Order: sequence, then C-alpha cells, then structure tokens
Amino acid sequence: MAFTYKDLQDEVVRRATRDQGGTQFTTAIQNAVNFALFRLARDGKWRVLRRKGVFETKKKYTTGSGGGTFTKDSKSITMVGATFLTDGINIGRKIKLQGDSDVFIIDTITGETTLTLTKAYGGTTISGTGTYSILGQEEYNLPVQCSHRAFLWHTEWGYPYQMRFVSDQQFYGSGFDDQIEQIPTHYRMWGEDMVLTQPKQASVVTVSSSVTADTNIAVTVFGTVSGYPDFEIITTNASDGTTAVAGSKAFSNIDRISKGSSSTGRITATSDSANTTLSVLPVGDTTVGIINRKVQLYPLPNTVFPMNVYFYKEPYRLVNEGDIHEMGQEFDEAIILLATSKLNYETNKDEGDNFFALYKDEVRSLKKDNVDKIDWHPDLRRGMRAGGFRNGGPLFSPSQAGAFFGHGTRL
Repeated sequence: MAFTYKDLQDEVVRRATRDQGGTQFTTAIQNAVNFALFRLARDGKWRVLRRKGVFETKKKYTTGSGGGTFTKDSKSITMVGATFLTDGINIGRKIKLQGDSDVFIIDTITGETTLTLTKAYGGTTISGTGTYSILGQEEYNLPVQCSHRAFLWHTEWGYPYQMRFVSDQQFYGSGFDDQIEQIPTHYRMWGEDMVLTQPKQASVVTVSSSVTADTNIAVTVFGTVSGYPDFEIITTNASDGTTAVAGSKAFSNIDRISKGSSSTGRITATSDSANTTLSVLPVGDTTVGIINRKVQLYPLPNTVFPMNVYFYKEPYRLVNEGDIHEMGQEFDEAIILLATSKLNYETNKDEGDNFFALYKDEVRSLKKDNVDKIDWHPDLRRGMRAGGFRNGGPLFSPSQAGAFFGHGTRL
C-alpha cells in the first residue's frame, strides 16, 4: 500500500527525531519530503515518469493579405481583414511586407488588424493594398512538467523522424538562413519561464478561478512595467472566485506569476482583454508557479502537423495529507531515507551520512527494475554530412550539445 503524504511525514519524524517530534518540525518535514521527491525524480530515468506529449506546429499566416497599409519610416502596420488576436498570433514572429526586402519581427499586436514592428518599414508607402506574410511560428511550449530529458519526433515524411538538437552557439555560428520554411529537422532549447506566452502589448493582468470558492487569493505578477522591473499583487474576487479581477499596472513582459495560498480550482491569468492566457496555476498550494520549457524549430514549419515529445516529467508537489505521490509505492522508502538524511544533516553529520548511504543503496536497487533502458544522456560528437546542412557556414548535424535536451539513440 502506497504511503500518503501524512504517512511519509510520520515515518520521517520517527526516524529523524526518534519520536520526539512536535509541531515545530512540521514545516521542515514537509519541505524535506518534497525535496526528496524532486531529487529522487532527477536521480534516474524512471520509467514511471516517462510521458509522451504533442504540440501542433503553426504555418505561414496571411489572413487579410492585400489590405495592408505600410507607411515609410513607421513601425505601425494595419491589415484590413486580419484577425491577429482571435487567431493567436504571437509577438516575436517574423513577417515579410510588400515593398521592403527586409524580414521584420512583430513587436506588439495592438488589435485584430494592427501591429507594430521592431524596426521601421523602409519601402514606399502603401495604403490599403499591401500584401504580407507572417512566417511559420518558431517557438513552442513543451508539455507541462517536462523535466530533465526529452526528444522530439514527427512523421511528416511518412516515417518516424527524430529531430536533431542544436545549441544556440552552433545554430548562429553556422551562417544559417533563419527564414526558410520547410518541414523542421532541428530544434534548440530556448530557455524556460513561468508563463505560457507574453502579453501582445503592454497590458493589465486579469485573474480568475475555475471555482467560486477561491476568494481573496493573492496572485503576484512579476515583470516589466514602463521599461523597469516591477510587480503587482492581484487578489481574486472577495465573493466569487470566478469573477475576473484586473490589476492596475500595464506589464509589457512577464517573468513569473504565482499564488500565495492553496486554491480549490485553477487560477488563470490573462492579458490583452483576456485574449492572451499568460498562465494557469493548478489546484493546490503551488506558490512557486509552473515552469514552462520552450523550444524553437528549424526550418520554420510550412505546414500544420503534430510534433511528438517524449520526456520525463517532474512530479507534482505533495500538498494535502492524503496526497499520494505519482512515482508509486516502490519509491516510498527512498523518499523517506533522503528526507531523513536531509533533516539529520542539520544536527548530526554522521547520522546524515548513514541515511544518505542507505538512500543511495535503495536507488541502486530501484534502478535494477525501474529505469528506462533508452539512453538519453548527452552524446557529443561531430555529425555526419547526411544529417547536416550548410548555409554559408560550417556543416553541422548535432545529436546533442546540451546537458538536458537533445537527441539520443533511436527507438
């Protein structure tokens, strides 16, 4: 029978304090158990945490093309007939405009038919007849809780093709043409943050819950306001959590969104008059927020298709006493031993060493039957010509060039 969160705490109390625990130990023990759970999840390619996710690529966008107004030396663009907000066009996408050979980048989206560029249009002014093309979307969110190892694959050529990972340094050092639109063959890790997407323009943040009972829950937004780091605390409605509450500060960029207490439902934060979902904080006490890891594809996708992701997930934090962790009862002992070790190190190094040695032995035993046999560890080597590409720079066909994300062996 699997231990509940309360069972794990009780067992750690027994071993770490020899039944001399009390309320003063509660918070430390809870933190130690969750620490042990997260550490254990990172210590192996555990089969129980392996998952498959899917995201869909986004191709070229031309809705309303032929109705554009582009003004020489202006960054503002109007496209009659476009629906940028409804269709979820993100800032940062590349865009081509009639009359100028440059490829521009979208800086803000100010309405369904209006946007601004990061640099001014240099061609002759066109009023109401300009054509345009927003290139295929480059950046995507990986599945929620995607953790320390992952690889991507698709079947757009009629068979499973495993995407090749390339580091940013290799990518930019290869003289590539970053405007090519084809079926993607490579990807690169593009960091992580605590939002699904950024506001399309400087905008106030609105919060609401999926259930009425989530009243007076403080949601803290960290980001950039008027060019400077700033934050704001927005509290859910005092009588009905589902009623949206808007903040007062216009954030142009969001770094983190977190809540200050447990919630019964999901807390959703939006911007751009609810046209952009910034973050969805799940049920429970997740004050640290949710990490969203992102990748960028090369070439830019020229069609819409599912991109498959195999990954090891991060376990969810234990919150309520009746919670059961998702790794299964075989891992209970390892969690207890590591949590006990952490607590004992605070007062007795020898005791800490003893329990940590027992933890390592337990992990070795678990790995005999519970680890995935697929090797996703880093594999640094020069690629073969058949898998590489040359665009005015050195050839590369990387299989893995980072500590976490990238290509391993074939299935």
